[in-house]
Amino acid sequence: MFGAADPHQAIQQLEAYHSEGRSERAEVMASALVDQLMATKKRDDETQLILVKGIRILAKVLNSRGKKKRARTTIKVLHKERNRLGKKIGLDLEEASEDYRLAGFIHANAGKNGAAKRAFSKAERCLPGHLASALDMAEQCGATKILRKLYPRAGSVISKNGTYVLEIEGRPAADAVRVGMALGGDIEAEINSQIAAIAAGEQAANVKLQAAMDSLVPTHDYHSYSTN
Repeated sequence: MFGAADPHQAIQQLEAYHSEGRSERAEVMASALVDQLMATKKRDDETQLILVKGIRILAKVLNSRGKKKRARTTIKVLHKERNRLGKKIGLDLEEASEDYRLAGFIHANAGKNGAAKRAFSKAERCLPGHLASALDMAEQCGATKILRKLYPRAGSVISKNGTYVLEIEGRPAADAVRVGMALGGDIEAEINSQIAAIAAGEQAANVKLQAAMDSLVPTHDYHSYSTN
């Protein structure tokens, strides 16, 4: 199907089809691309990279189309081929984390709660402090242990692009309202209180950033201007 076509363009086309909701066409094309590349036994690094991207898209499409069994098989192949590539060029931990996060959703959708929890846990281990993945585990599997452990590290609620999030520096942000709903009790009350304070202008939209900016404002030693 792809022949002499630029494989990078093929991947871009697949990503476009998926984002546009043309999932049936994306599945057909991704399956053909993956089958073609898997049949190539001696793959160079570039070909392996294209294969990994193709498998990743296929896993997403299969999951979105509710093809649970095939999605689970495909995500296992993705882990194997990504790790094979990582041994040659180095493992991208952010990509690996997102792959395990995707696996968590795939296993959860298939009713495999144990496998889903293990996948979400691996996503957080790849990127320690991945609050968003911990939230996914809480929502998909009812397991809140990691989310409760990470929540204090996020600090205050942040208003960002019209949404309220909690964020551990250098890691993907998590929706603050959803974190509150997942953890409930005093934590939910505290998050809702902070959101209300931000909306009313009583709390900075980003307390950490505001504190950093305030620390840059020079202070004057007025005593130095006094005379004897």
